[in-house]
Amino acid sequence: MNPIRPLAAGAFLLVLTATTPAKAQKTPPALPASATSTAAEKAALTRGRTLMKEFYAVKLDNLWNAFTEGVRGQWGTLAGFRQFRETGVRDFGAEQELVRERTFTRAGVTYYMRSAAFQKAPKLVWALTIGFDKAGKISAFGIALEQDRTEDQVARGVSGRGQ
Repeated sequence: MNPIRPLAAGAFLLVLTATTPAKAQKTPPALPASATSTAAEKAALTRGRTLMKEFYAVKLDNLWNAFTEGVRGQWGTLAGFRQFRETGVRDFGAEQELVRERTFTRAGVTYYMRSAAFQKAPKLVWALTIGFDKAGKISAFGIALEQDRTEDQVARGVSGRGQ
């Protein structure tokens, strides 16, 4: 199974991350209510947090059951999805820092995005995304690198010096 798959909703990479330690399992403060938040976005925030908590704990049945057939097809079986998740737990460690949460709606899909850094790669911020269709099914699911906070990511040359 190829662990990198594009999602129909965008260019998200499925690079799954790890379990949450006790301190990170606390519900983060509520997002500020804005005049532009819709009822669907408010519901996506609540449901997204719940499903992400289960995802971190490798309790995947509710998430799997909410997937559309297209999203399930990326994994083949629940066992395949579980194996991929367990690999993420082993490779990345627990969520160490919740950077931010947000919701938005595009093309009839309401997204919950959780940006977080993880124990074994604390300088990388991953955007974990769940997209809910109008029927409440998960029509998009993925994780993409959002930010690399390391200082050594690009080799820099010195220009303007005589040699």
